[in-house]
Amino acid sequence: MKASPVLAARRPVIVLSGSANRRDPHRALGIAAPAPLGSERAAMDPLLTAGEVAGLLQVSTAWVYAQTRAKKIPHVPLGRYVRYRRSAVIEWVAALEQQSSTCVAVKLGDR
Repeated sequence: MKASPVLAARRPVIVLSGSANRRDPHRALGIAAPAPLGSERAAMDPLLTAGEVAGLLQVSTAWVYAQTRAKKIPHVPLGRYVRYRRSAVIEWVAALEQQSSTCVAVKLGDR
């Protein structure tokens, strides 16, 4: 059975050879190229689930939920769902790290 010319014209064709595709592999695969830095799309961070945050921080999901209930970890409430902005979680960890390193300072007195 032969495809009609109308249907054949609608099929996407991906060509992986050619100089244009070597310069822009995203176009050859039919996907959007990464946004340049400073653009609005680059500023939008993906929202993560509690399981993804737990994987990122290498802790249990229960710990993430407990920190969320205690309002210690930055989160975005979406009705009955809770999501976490990746950049906010990373900044939060950096602030905790900075805070813990300043608390470790020990004053050594003269002996």
